[in-house]
Amino acid sequence: MKIKSLSHAGLTVKNFDKAVKWWWDVFKFPLISESALSAETLAGMKKLYNLKDGISVRFGFLRIPKGGVLEIFEFSENEQPNHCWNRPGPTHVTLDASDVKGWYAKLAARTDIEILCEPTLKDGAWWFFFRDPDGNLIELIDLGFNYFAVRVLGGIAGFFMRKGKFKKYYR
Repeated sequence: MKIKSLSHAGLTVKNFDKAVKWWWDVFKFPLISESALSAETLAGMKKLYNLKDGISVRFGFLRIPKGGVLEIFEFSENEQPNHCWNRPGPTHVTLDASDVKGWYAKLAARTDIEILCEPTLKDGAWWFFFRDPDGNLIELIDLGFNYFAVRVLGGIAGFFMRKGKFKKYYR
C-alpha cells in the first residue's frame, strides 16, 4: 500500500457557472466533470459538509495541465469565507507557473482579483498570492531550478533526509 500522488484540491465557490467561466477565462482550465449530490446522498453526509436540511451541492472537476485537477463546490447556501492561516487546516492552493511576473501583471489588471503581495523571490522560486472572486487564496509559483529538484530528485532527497537531517521524525 502506498500513496501515488496528490489527486486534487477542492474549493468552495459562490456560483458554479461563474467559477467555471472564471477559471477558464483566467487559466484555461476546462470543466471535465459536473455532478450534483441528491438529498438522499446528502442525508448521510451532514457531518462531512456541515449542512442544514434542504441544502443542495453541485460540484465539478477542472483539468489543470499535466494531470492536476481542481474540484469546485457550490452549496445552495454558503457562509462567508473565513480563511485563517494561523490555525490548523487548509490555507491555499498553489499553481505551478512560469513567468510569475507576467502573471502578476495580467492578474493585477483585473478587477475581480485581490492581489495580496507582489512577486517575491525566495530560495530560487518566484511566487505571489491573490484571492479569486470567491475569496479563496491562490498562490502562483515558479520553482525555477527547484522544479527539477522537487519533481525529479525529491524522492532521492526524501530518502536521504529521512536518514540524516530529519531522522528525528522517523524513529
